[in-house]
Amino acid sequence: MERMQVYYEGQAVGTLAVARGGIFFEYSREFIATGHELSPLRLPLGPGVRARDTVPTMRLPGLFEDSLPDRWGQRLMLEWFRRHGQSSYDVTPLMMLAYVGRRAMGALTYEPERTVEPADGLTGGVSLAVLHEAAERIERMTASGSPGEVDADLAMLARAGTSAGGARPKALIGVPGRETQGTRPVIGGENLPAGYEAWMVKFDTSDDGSAGPVEEAYARMARAAGIDMPATRLLETRHADGQVRRHFAVKRFDREDGGRIHHHTLAGMCHMEGGDLDYGILLRVTRQITRDEREVWRVWRRAVFNVLVSNRDDHGKNHGFIYHAREWHPGPAYDLTFASPTRLPERGMAVAGERREAGVEHLLMLAKAEGLEARRAAGIIDEVRDVVARWNEFANEAGVPAIKAAEVEGALRRIRNA
Repeated sequence: MERMQVYYEGQAVGTLAVARGGIFFEYSREFIATGHELSPLRLPLGPGVRARDTVPTMRLPGLFEDSLPDRWGQRLMLEWFRRHGQSSYDVTPLMMLAYVGRRAMGALTYEPERTVEPADGLTGGVSLAVLHEAAERIERMTASGSPGEVDADLAMLARAGTSAGGARPKALIGVPGRETQGTRPVIGGENLPAGYEAWMVKFDTSDDGSAGPVEEAYARMARAAGIDMPATRLLETRHADGQVRRHFAVKRFDREDGGRIHHHTLAGMCHMEGGDLDYGILLRVTRQITRDEREVWRVWRRAVFNVLVSNRDDHGKNHGFIYHAREWHPGPAYDLTFASPTRLPERGMAVAGERREAGVEHLLMLAKAEGLEARRAAGIIDEVRDVVARWNEFANEAGVPAIKAAEVEGALRRIRNA
């Protein structure tokens, strides 16, 4: 029987096992006694064997599925398994958890862990350009379906980026703090040297080099609109062909003073897919698990921002909650960036039932349906709209190419004036 032990803050949470054609989980008696509710909606503390659904399934409960990477990390991970003699069809979710092991995002860790070999000569400092070029080679190889000499790239990126979610190539790195300025980042997010902070960098592979600057401009705009955002910056890479790229980097909010913080996505907490989620569910879950109306208003402001800035990739894995000091709070915002209706016709989450053309009208309908005081809800819409009207200011600060800035400005103006 395939088994996996789950740990939180060094304490055994329970056991995952594959049996009778499905994945099952049981909390340990010792962990039940701690009172830590790591997944209060679909996997609350208590004795007995549980599964994700009422019938056996090979889907993990959302608490653990949140530890697995999304598209970019999945591609890296499955290619790593293939090169170690295992077809992607034979890789089980528990094997994936063993692969992320102690490198998982959030606070949970898994044993037994699958060892990922360090890349020769790259266990210490490494230039971001080297990581970026390795990611591009992997992208080309997996897109073409043809094998390439990328074993060293896989070993390096497996340590640096497998556990992170999202579609764009990325890496988990240690960034020098003020006392260590001038030294190179280090690969990976665990056991960082003194003076280093845990960050994630998203490599800009866009044709016009705008993806990084646009996301940085959105982060600045979000802060100005009162949205809780981690620290962000643009990191440059200079390449042998003379090309300079600027990549969006964000400080990880699941790491603090060398410790780990539990993060649970909305999708994982509810056991729901993106197409089944909406902002009403997000507001209700916030109210239920935080029992704090101030947190509900924080989430309302985020919903308003996402609509007014055309952040359409706002699916259930791009909203989450952190559990810290035995309390739940909405986590900081992440993955905020522009998506045109042409590229992404439908939003990840509906607003009052609307996915394609959500605007202020639908926001007000949402506020009414969720019992939010109308005048305050409308006032927040006005506050955020005033900030979004300053898009060109944030775009200039972040160095967004003029053509891209104009495209975004046109889209945001249409939403504001609708």
